[in-house]
Amino acid sequence: MKDSIKEQINKLKKENNAVILAHYYVSGDIQDIADYVGDSFYLSKIATQTDADVIVMCGVEFMGESAKLLNKDKTVLLPDTNADCPMAHMCDADKIKIVRDTYDDVAVVCYINSTAELKSLSDVCVTSANAKKVVENLPNKNIYFIPDENLGRYIAKQLPDKHFIFNDGFCPIHKDLTINDLRVAKQAHPEALVLAHPECTEEILENADYIGSTSEIIKYAKTSSSKSFIIATETGVFHKLQADNSDKTFYPVSDRQECPGMKLITPEKVINVLKNKSNQVILDEEFSNLANKPLEKMLSLSSKNTIKTDYVIVGCGVSGLYTALNLPDDSDIIMISKEAFDHSDSFLAQGGICVLTDDDDYDSYYEDTMKAGHYENNPESVDIMIRSSRELINDLINYDVNFQTKSGEMVYTKEGGHSKPRILFHEDITGEEITSKLLAAVRKKSNVKMLEYVTMTDLVTYGNKCLGIVAKTSDNKILEILAKDTILASGGIGGLYKHSTNFPHLTGDALELSKKYNIELEHLDYVQIHPTTLYSDKPGRRFLISESVRGEGAILLDKNGERFVNELLPRDILTQKIREQMEKDGTDYVMLSMAPIPEETILKHFPHIYHHCLENGYDVTKEPIPVVPAQHYFMGGIKVDSNSHTSMDNLYAVGETACNGVHGKNRLASNSLLESMVFAKRAALHMQKNAERN
Repeated sequence: MKDSIKEQINKLKKENNAVILAHYYVSGDIQDIADYVGDSFYLSKIATQTDADVIVMCGVEFMGESAKLLNKDKTVLLPDTNADCPMAHMCDADKIKIVRDTYDDVAVVCYINSTAELKSLSDVCVTSANAKKVVENLPNKNIYFIPDENLGRYIAKQLPDKHFIFNDGFCPIHKDLTINDLRVAKQAHPEALVLAHPECTEEILENADYIGSTSEIIKYAKTSSSKSFIIATETGVFHKLQADNSDKTFYPVSDRQECPGMKLITPEKVINVLKNKSNQVILDEEFSNLANKPLEKMLSLSSKNTIKTDYVIVGCGVSGLYTALNLPDDSDIIMISKEAFDHSDSFLAQGGICVLTDDDDYDSYYEDTMKAGHYENNPESVDIMIRSSRELINDLINYDVNFQTKSGEMVYTKEGGHSKPRILFHEDITGEEITSKLLAAVRKKSNVKMLEYVTMTDLVTYGNKCLGIVAKTSDNKILEILAKDTILASGGIGGLYKHSTNFPHLTGDALELSKKYNIELEHLDYVQIHPTTLYSDKPGRRFLISESVRGEGAILLDKNGERFVNELLPRDILTQKIREQMEKDGTDYVMLSMAPIPEETILKHFPHIYHHCLENGYDVTKEPIPVVPAQHYFMGGIKVDSNSHTSMDNLYAVGETACNGVHGKNRLASNSLLESMVFAKRAALHMQKNAERN
């Protein structure tokens, strides 16, 4: 190629922030000017990773469509819109509908060499390089493979446990290579190894020494000790083969191995589209969303590692940890956490954990919980939680949780909405005390594998049954974790709010997936705002000023230093009163005074709050502090029964992710840790009973 053409292309690439992708089947001139050259699978991955604003796809039309589907916000250009692949059109919606109507459990698997329309009607895409792995990872028994019959039959032979339904599509170039052509080539070059693409006919494949995708053929030829090869695929690949292997010789099967569509691409056409931004790939947005999902699923399934276990727990707060501790020691358990295991919201709980102090307290505890929840609570759930509380506390003590005592007796504090003291605590870091002890206990269990910085991205389902999850590691590796039972314990939604007491990574991942799979959700609008967090004009997580502070006597003051409210009202009502006062005063906060609390009590009961406020310029023993409401807790979530089972078989949800109705419309202070663990244990026991029955 003339240097002037190369220089012109490089200049246009720079001006347009463009990248040129080329398939191995285009001419050598085009491969030489491309930034990336590869087969369909490689190019599809590169298309998702490039930082360029413009992608010039040197290939046939379906390749341009695929690049656009994976890069909706980028400009994708085709040097020649007449460059097409006949096989890409060799199926239609009617055929797919007939198969779906005939088979209950069927996955439509679409070869990437197909139109965007066919992709939009499919469940997953594949390339010749990843088809076996992708199909193998599908839970479906029946596989409708479109549009290429030859590739489908080749994959079917490797997966005898799957039932394949074939379409009558084909690649004209590969189908035109006959066994007689191959015999003639072998007679002329008896020493040569035959390397064939799986789009070839069965007769060709049966007589090949190696079968693989274009990139796999290139790799095999480079590493083989053989010096000569007969290549049964499109002739464009010879450019790369010869460039990588100057000491080796490559022969075609026949003189009919050239794809006319691929050869329409020329350097002059590349220059033209870069100059004029012409031949842009335009796809309808709704249509694109449908067609994109099979491509994304392909990229996920093809790069994942599969792990099998008995139970997978998503989340590392008290609900997830306590579930693990109540599952059998002879079972295999995997726990994943989106962040470090000590970065769950359970660590942040300050106030304490409620307990039924004695049988006489039942009625008042029940009424306090129901009243705080505006009587929208599930009575059965409330009853279970309260009656299970003393057994749970004894269990926590056995895990070395250290609650505040005096003269050998438990000390109880009182918070908003409670008619009497019934809250156990450890200083002002009760959540950290409980969670750290449970985490230490789980770490000692040899049957629990703990994976940090791993994010759940999907569920693995079969009909209405959960088979596990798909997750992504911090280095972007994909894990498929298959389990007998799956437990979602991934916390709340505070990360979606500008001001929240939650960690920012809590973004409702489990809710989004539940919506995707039509798993029942409940009360998504029931979000609790905590009345008192330390005011700051800085972005980020808000520091909680525990309700226990007000339970011990702290008072709320307006801008004139006057008390304006009963500080022990339920959280939602108190939040409303504070906001009304802020509006009346024209301020961004109200003041909280701990003056009524003895200094000794502050330093002993609230050391964490004391030191944090001191670091921010406030001495709570000498002056009031500015406080403001912020998002704190999510009462809604994935709807579960009293055993924490969701509407999907073998799928459980516990903790803030779940909604069993115990909190109603507004949570009573210090019921969250209790509820999370009570229903986590019930989930663990229910899973064991089901396993015994099955």
